[in-house]
Amino acid sequence: MQNYFVYMSDNRLCAAWGCTAVSTGYTEIAPHSDYPPSRHPDDHHFSWSRGRILNAYQVVQISAGSGRLEFGTKRRQVTIGEGSIFLLFPGVWHRFAPDRRTGWVEHWIECRGSAFDFACDAGLLHPERPVHASSGEISGVFASIHALAQDEPLRNQPLISTLGLQLLALLCRPTDINSNASGRLVDRARMILMERCGQPLSVELLAEELGVSYPYFRRLFREQTGMSAKQYQMTVRIQRAGDFLVNTDKSIKEIAGLLGFHSAFHFSTQFRQLIGSSPTDFRAVRRQ
Repeated sequence: MQNYFVYMSDNRLCAAWGCTAVSTGYTEIAPHSDYPPSRHPDDHHFSWSRGRILNAYQVVQISAGSGRLEFGTKRRQVTIGEGSIFLLFPGVWHRFAPDRRTGWVEHWIECRGSAFDFACDAGLLHPERPVHASSGEISGVFASIHALAQDEPLRNQPLISTLGLQLLALLCRPTDINSNASGRLVDRARMILMERCGQPLSVELLAEELGVSYPYFRRLFREQTGMSAKQYQMTVRIQRAGDFLVNTDKSIKEIAGLLGFHSAFHFSTQFRQLIGSSPTDFRAVRRQ
């Protein structure tokens, strides 16, 4: 593959799904070469002595060679080897370079949007732990990004942005045994809450059914999803209510009963808080 890079502007369509790819590229740095190449825009070029601060997230994969990354106010230094990925976070000082003896091959995509922000807020990405192991899946995503970016980058920007989301999902996926077990437990809880959204199932009883303590389950569920189990349960019920309102002629009282609400008033209050309109108004607008 030939070296390339492209820069793209903000895109409202991409922003709507929480990720806008604003740059991507591929560079082979030969051993004993100067780094970084002096061909990027001023706001992205950096010198080793000064470093750099970006206003977006950048995912960098090193598929060959090795080097080092320094980041943060304490200028912590980590070694980057072949098969590594490192993340650069907005507002965080950093600098990186290949070892002059080996050079390296770098693939990158730069994204901004609420999806990456949420992953940080939920603790799925950590600015203090920016280095991850790559995988065949991640390499495949980057190959697709490069193909689209070297074809018609602006026309393909929405597709490139969805691939940025795919990278985010792969990076946030648990890799150790304990995390996988925790993830499976939370996934099972979510399935139960969806399947029994019309039943008066308390979160305490759900934790007991899953064989864990309620405090542990409550903490784990929030860590994995960014919301409490009770909030998730209510969100599922309201989403299901929306389907009933649009696709059936059931009354508000009937829907409230089917979804486990104490009364039509309780249902209408919760619906308005989450959706921003009453069930009656929601039905009227969606059926126009």
